[in-house]
Amino acid sequence: MRMMFAARAMDNMAGGVERMIITIMNEMVRRGHEVALFSWDHAEAEAFYPLDSKVKWYKLDLGRPATRAGLGLRLQRAPKVRRMVNDFAPDVIVGFQGGAYRALRLYTLGLGIPVAVAERNAPTLYDYVDSRRKQRIERFTYRFAKRITVQFDRFRTYYPPYLQDKIVETPNPVSAAKLMAAPDQPSADGRYRLLSVGRLSYQKNYPALIDAFGQLAAEFPQWDLHIVGEGKDRARLEAQIASMPDLMGRVFLPGTRKDVEREYEAAQLFCLPSRWEGFPNALAEALAHGLPSVGFEGCAGVADLIENRQTGLLAAGNEDKQTLSEALRRLMDAHHQRAQMGRAATTSMRKYRADLCFDRWEDVLLEAGEATPKAR
Repeated sequence: MRMMFAARAMDNMAGGVERMIITIMNEMVRRGHEVALFSWDHAEAEAFYPLDSKVKWYKLDLGRPATRAGLGLRLQRAPKVRRMVNDFAPDVIVGFQGGAYRALRLYTLGLGIPVAVAERNAPTLYDYVDSRRKQRIERFTYRFAKRITVQFDRFRTYYPPYLQDKIVETPNPVSAAKLMAAPDQPSADGRYRLLSVGRLSYQKNYPALIDAFGQLAAEFPQWDLHIVGEGKDRARLEAQIASMPDLMGRVFLPGTRKDVEREYEAAQLFCLPSRWEGFPNALAEALAHGLPSVGFEGCAGVADLIENRQTGLLAAGNEDKQTLSEALRRLMDAHHQRAQMGRAATTSMRKYRADLCFDRWEDVLLEAGEATPKAR
């Protein structure tokens, strides 16, 4: 089958969405499918993650991906998009996120190509992003999608009944870890590490984590906090850390890491304080590496991966630095419990074994392209 994946921007993008698109495309190539990537990137764009050379990358190179296009630019883009799509002649197109889906659905009108949408966030994001108009637009345009993929079947309940029959669950694959954490053992210098991995953004809610850790810093002088990632909130977070004397030399923002598995191996506890998620890859990877984890009970995605009191702890509510601090305290003070939870965490991620998740993706794409899913 000929599959086209569409994403707004891929140039040097190190996020979870971009990594997942590339991972799925590479696997579909390995399984014998012809695969193309369409993006709004400039002609010299390069992927942050390794992309199979057999993936044909169509770069629109008209305007900037991050800038909303006016009507004139959209009309200019239309014929070029259609030429690119016709050149590849896909059996199915899947747009990652609503914007990419809507654009490809509109630009390919009349071509008879089924277009699916891959949602990468739970609709609870609209509880925090003031854009109900966008939500209404998404719900209307999703009526015309061949399929709507979500990362947990529970998310189906967040959608109106008229869309639920289109929804299919496609969780992200979680690879078995090659390096394992030792949650109950300090590092060689005798220190313990609380780790988080994610974009420095409003969604990830790192001010709450820094405040929560700040409440515990004096009580746990052997612990440090490492937040791995980059984003527009860096300056704000650096200012917050600088305003808290107890955190001097205790909180680190090392930026993006390609060898992030080393970060998981070096940590004793993981925390993702997000306001909302879809399938939080960093959390899943932390659990796979044997790290007990903490997050908010009210955060979709986080609460779907952490098994409360089994593989970590869920802090009550969402955004509450006090409940987050209490959950962190319980595990920072319980070495043996962290070890037990870490073992359970590794086991819990086996249900997201890569081959099972890729089988699901392949079947959904085959079905959306009106081919017969493979018998397994």
